[in-house]
Amino acid sequence: MSYSVVPKYFTQETLEYINSLIEAFEPKLSSYSEQLLWWNEKVNLLSRSTDLPTVEKHIVHSLLIATVGSFAREKVLVDIGSGGGLPGIPLAVCFPEKHFILLDRVSRKCAAMNDMVGKLGLKNVEVVNEDLKMFHVKHESFGWMSKHAVKLDDFYKLTSRHPGAKAYFLKGNDFRSELDNVKVDVKVHEYPIDDYLDDPFYEGKRVLMLEKVN
Repeated sequence: MSYSVVPKYFTQETLEYINSLIEAFEPKLSSYSEQLLWWNEKVNLLSRSTDLPTVEKHIVHSLLIATVGSFAREKVLVDIGSGGGLPGIPLAVCFPEKHFILLDRVSRKCAAMNDMVGKLGLKNVEVVNEDLKMFHVKHESFGWMSKHAVKLDDFYKLTSRHPGAKAYFLKGNDFRSELDNVKVDVKVHEYPIDDYLDDPFYEGKRVLMLEKVN
């Protein structure tokens, strides 16, 4: 099987939109940042050296998913290996009309996410403690997303029973090597982040939207 990569690009309007989301939902996003740091001291959610400015960069990174492909039309999104709630919780804060399922196989990470979701008062979030290979989506229409939690070839092996769903991934610029063993034809929309954000945090990072080709 094969894959094709379609270059896409962020614009200045993209960054202005992200800034507007952060400004509009600043109280909850700030609260989430503080809670994530607190939980990170108890549970391995991020690097132990992560500080508040770095968490804020993780939030921007997560919100960039909202600007690509057909995200705006998604009503339900499943965040694979959500861990500390990235990218799912920042997106759930900013898009209360969408439903987010935060999936993780580690129970203590799910406990942390449940606590944060409760304190943030997010009614559009469901935390599921389950492995991807055992997980079945009950919704007819939904999208996948993930932040470095699963390799793309493994993703397509484990989700073959849901053939039509698009997927939104945060990956590095070496993502092509993960597609070499994919057994389906895939079209990849690639959005480089480091063309627009010159902070070292974003170096080599990409937002991808993937869809199977019939």
